Amino acid sequence: MSAPIRYLQVTHIPFARSAAAVELDALWLRDLQGLRDSIGPITIAAPQVSAAELHGWGPATGSVNSGDGFEFIGFSPIRTSRDLPKWLSIRRVLRDAVAGADLVHTSNFFPPYLALAYAHDKAVKLGKKTLFVIAEDFVDMLGWEYNRMSSGRLQRMRRDWQLRIMDRRVRDSAASASLTFMHTPATVRRYRQAARNSIAIRQPGHEASDVIPRGDFERKRRSILDGDRLIVVGAARLRALKGFEFLITAAAILKQRGVGVEIRIYGEGPAIGRLNVMIERLKVGDRVSLKGALPPGSAIYGAIAAGHLFAMPHRTTDFGRAFYDAMAGGTPVVAFRTEASIDTVREGVDGWICPLDDAEALAAELQRLDQCRPTLAAVAAGARERALRETRTFWYGLRAQAIRGLFEGSR
Repeated sequence: MSAPIRYLQVTHIPFARSAAAVELDALWLRDLQGLRDSIGPITIAAPQVSAAELHGWGPATGSVNSGDGFEFIGFSPIRTSRDLPKWLSIRRVLRDAVAGADLVHTSNFFPPYLALAYAHDKAVKLGKKTLFVIAEDFVDMLGWEYNRMSSGRLQRMRRDWQLRIMDRRVRDSAASASLTFMHTPATVRRYRQAARNSIAIRQPGHEASDVIPRGDFERKRRSILDGDRLIVVGAARLRALKGFEFLITAAAILKQRGVGVEIRIYGEGPAIGRLNVMIERLKVGDRVSLKGALPPGSAIYGAIAAGHLFAMPHRTTDFGRAFYDAMAGGTPVVAFRTEASIDTVREGVDGWICPLDDAEALAAELQRLDQCRPTLAAVAAGARERALRETRTFWYGLRAQAIRGLFEGSR
């Protein structure tokens, strides 16, 4: 039996430590558990913050004990430019952690944590195996959400310059990494020629036990075929790039056409005020409701499974985990056409794609599916089948296989 891999992950995602446990973002915890279950014990070097700060970082938290296969190494968080002197101590922490690792896992970092890439560079210099993860097509995402909203030419130039620095850093890391994982097809298209050795990876958060049971799905399928009012669910952080204003506009169009649908939107975020005003202005409060945020896991899976369709009108290429949450509920996706959705949604098999930023096209697709119930029921079954095949365990198994392949013949 081969020796366990001394696995080090360096990240900007914070954690908090108490006397008995480590507390961290719940979605990140699920990812770490999948990694641990597939590869063995892991060490995580990350910013250590107070519990109060952590609770403001994400919608839900979880906790782990030191005996759960995780070791956490904390370093000082970076908040402002006044924290720059902290990088001296952070580098010492990273240098020692890298020296004791067999494999160093880093990702595409965001300001103010770009300098965490030091861990990757140090590992390369020491001849360590390196795993680099590009989690999203951030060039498209930040360019749309952040850079284009600059208040003036000078600010736009500064933001474009910073984005170029981030892009160049990612290309440098991918070029020198032993292996690069690329999330979303849009990331593959942007960076595959920069990477020395890369594979596409998907990141579902569900297991087979999270998939809607057969009996519940059969009742849902019967509801679809019986012509019950079409229920469309959306779930995401309420930000402009998620495109929910197009879904609300589509609801207004369908109301004008006499098509009865119910739209349930789950999530919280900075766009909630604007969406509420829009619902009132368009007079669709009888069919559109903002339900608030739900914790990851059974609560959100249940809410999605209660729908007949899952809307993903994303305006950029951030497209991944929520798609699989929908599949787990046996709920086909209707998404805007982007480089990410095109190669994720298998059109007519587990979902459909409509033109980007087009509320009428979204409304027309919802109307068509409302009128083609046998098609909707068949594709719902296809979505559930895909969820059963592509679980978190399945994809982490593929990851672990690729990682272990780096050490074949060298240990």
